[in-house]
Amino acid sequence: MEKKILASVALACCFAGASAQTAPAASDSIYRQMELGGVTVEGRTAIQKGDYTAYMPTQRQVDAANSGIGLLANMMIPKLTVDRVSGTVKNANNTAPTIYIDNRKADAMEADRLRPKDIVRVEYYDQPSDEFPGEQSVLNFITRKYGRGGYVDVRTSTTFHPGLNVGGYSAQVGFDMNKMNITLLAGTDFDREDAVGTSGTEHYAFDAPFTKQTTATYGLTKQRNYYGKMRMTYRTDKTTAYADIGLGWGETPTDRHSTLVVYSPQAYPDAMATTTTQSRNATPQATLFMETRPGKGQTLRVQANYAYGNNTYRRDYTEGGLTPVITDTKEIRNNFDAHVKYTADLRHNNSVTLYIWGFNTWSKADYIGTIDAGQEIQDGGLQLLPMYTHTFAKKLRIGIQPGLYWERYYIKGIGATRKIQGRPTISTSYSINSKNSLYANWSMGTSVPTMDLYNNTEQRVNQYTIKRGNPNLEIEKLHFVDIGYSLALKNVNLSLFGDYFIAADLTKDFYTTEGETMVSTYMSDGALHSCIAGGAVAWSLLNRSLQLSGQLMYKGQRLTGVYSAHNDRMLFSLSTNYYIKNFTLTAMYSSKMSELSGSQWNETPAQYYFTASWHHKGLYAEIGCQRIFDKDYKKRQWFDFGTYSYDRATVYNNMCSAWLKISYSFDFGRKKVERTELEVDRGSSGIMKM
Repeated sequence: MEKKILASVALACCFAGASAQTAPAASDSIYRQMELGGVTVEGRTAIQKGDYTAYMPTQRQVDAANSGIGLLANMMIPKLTVDRVSGTVKNANNTAPTIYIDNRKADAMEADRLRPKDIVRVEYYDQPSDEFPGEQSVLNFITRKYGRGGYVDVRTSTTFHPGLNVGGYSAQVGFDMNKMNITLLAGTDFDREDAVGTSGTEHYAFDAPFTKQTTATYGLTKQRNYYGKMRMTYRTDKTTAYADIGLGWGETPTDRHSTLVVYSPQAYPDAMATTTTQSRNATPQATLFMETRPGKGQTLRVQANYAYGNNTYRRDYTEGGLTPVITDTKEIRNNFDAHVKYTADLRHNNSVTLYIWGFNTWSKADYIGTIDAGQEIQDGGLQLLPMYTHTFAKKLRIGIQPGLYWERYYIKGIGATRKIQGRPTISTSYSINSKNSLYANWSMGTSVPTMDLYNNTEQRVNQYTIKRGNPNLEIEKLHFVDIGYSLALKNVNLSLFGDYFIAADLTKDFYTTEGETMVSTYMSDGALHSCIAGGAVAWSLLNRSLQLSGQLMYKGQRLTGVYSAHNDRMLFSLSTNYYIKNFTLTAMYSSKMSELSGSQWNETPAQYYFTASWHHKGLYAEIGCQRIFDKDYKKRQWFDFGTYSYDRATVYNNMCSAWLKISYSFDFGRKKVERTELEVDRGSSGIMKM
């Protein structure tokens, strides 16, 4: 009886009307009891809370997944497109939401490593929020907390068609000792791609123009990655402190491609061209995080991250009897960022948030080979985002953020540049009731300078082309406008949305000739306008044994200035899950996509896959396949710059594949608690009742 009372109180606190700022952290000890109790939520699994929607997974969805991203795919959140094969998560507008775990900034890879049984709910913020300042959209995974015991989790994934080309293997162990948790993680993965590579046509408009035709004849790429991490978490009723250290090591020991090159007219002799590259990346990193409640209605959150990169890259290009082109690069990169967020709930349904974010990045690269050069860039900034939020009649929420962003970047040989940019945001949401809501928001942002673009060095690509940076590029100015409507019923979740995005002072590729040399560089020009309008729905049938979801939208893009272009397209996707006892069948299809960037068209074939999985206690097995009916898989890229144009297609073998996944997870030393079922679909308040 005590467990039922604790669970009921916790769920009431969670969904009865706590503010968006404090709900995830409030009454943490009660949350812990609820999560230990393994409460099964029956009824409506999506509850709208101001500027976010909380999605609770069903037991079937949990059992039919062996990773965090797999569970997210099973949950079928309407505005999200989750590819369980590639492990990617995207919004309807093709942007990626920022991943958080228990309010701590993370990434999709870390979310994928979560055990599904440890995910209590997923909070989806599809608009700017005072809970996560500076973000356009957020997925916040709330995890189960334990008081004692531990777990072991082992996962394998092997692609057996075509050949043993892709594999991933990992193991993690967690220990809970009262308020302390220690987790150890280690893993490796490999990728072997033996498709022939890229074929295409390029046109060079020199005084004596010529066309270059390349036909891929051979390709082989081998990649290996190793990673390890140790994390420690200390938790009390008011404070959570977290620290981790990790190391990632990635290498491409083999990347070799050969093509037949034919010139028309014969500016150069027809020949076989071979490109060989090798690379290695070593990345140690560390994170510190703390969240505490210093007073009633107050939350303080601090996070600091540091990453060091030691990278090498070598490229050798030979074409017939012409002089080889060699590039040998060594790069050092240091990146540090820290942010502090303070929120205070005031009287009369309002709150204030102060968010400060600072960062500093230093990158240095030295080139030797055909052209010796060096480049260095230091980029630092400070962002101040105060925000005031007011809620009227517990339904209309308005947030105003007059943000300010100061940035200084230094480029070797050029000097320092200082800029001050605005970061204003206005967001509104209206909760018609606990099932219906509307939202609208507008915000501004800017891009950041990167060493690969903002530099004053040049490198030779081949005998007649050089690549040159441009340190005088403008910072892109970004504008976001979003409107939407959400409906959450017991078995239906519906989302209607419209997004408009502008990137002004757009960074574009730019080609110009200097004698008989083609110069590939960059310019700031015009803007990219992108508009998306559509809807998405997720529907459960047959006592939730069958799940269906679909998304249909229009996407329009306009590129202004030099190289103006436009792209209009209807896109759709369909997916289904069917649960029968310990078996789960899934299928997904998304239509072919064409995307217009600042200076490139990208066309990606349709994606589809099928999986069948079986689970028993902690054992999970899955077989699956993707694009098995495609004769070959090609990604196409093309653009016409006037002076230079290209149209090429790259063949991939691993995109048409079949795989086997096996994982096993078990707990030890946990206190066994009987599962409780709670009904959440009665009444309009959203309070769960026994």
